[in-house]
Amino acid sequence: MNPTYKINVVKNKSITYLLPYFLTYFDFDVSTGLLNTYAFFDKNDEFCLLYKWASNPDFLKFEGKVMKHPLFEGHVDYGNRVAYKFKLPLPLQKARELFIKGEYVEFSEDHKNAINNYMKKKGFKNGARIKQILSKNEELSSTQPEIGKETLSNNVKELVIQGGPDSF
Repeated sequence: MNPTYKINVVKNKSITYLLPYFLTYFDFDVSTGLLNTYAFFDKNDEFCLLYKWASNPDFLKFEGKVMKHPLFEGHVDYGNRVAYKFKLPLPLQKARELFIKGEYVEFSEDHKNAINNYMKKKGFKNGARIKQILSKNEELSSTQPEIGKETLSNNVKELVIQGGPDSF
């Protein structure tokens, strides 16, 4: 019997503040079909993208591109969901350190531009607010991310079915 998993997919801050900068390292769209992002896989440094897996040719072609990317570290299957793990180049490592501290105004201009461009492309309703959070000239700020929500392994539970036909 294949294991069954429950994944708590709660939107977190990395999807807004890290994903857009991360996407600048790809020459193809990795955000289509994305369920969530995670700043960490477990206690290690891998950045994760969580997708609902599909056997259709478009998804398989996409998955092939992901797995050939130089930042790709591996993947973990959770039934019909798959997490792709990536190492982060130095600029993204520094960005994640600032992110964890909630120091969004300290992001590089390239990082801020990536966020702003992503918000425009995706039509974020709170784009003006996020732009203010990124600006040193504004009073608006945002709290640090909740590390529990930013760590994939904290949001996955393997369901164990006790008993069976022989247990009666």
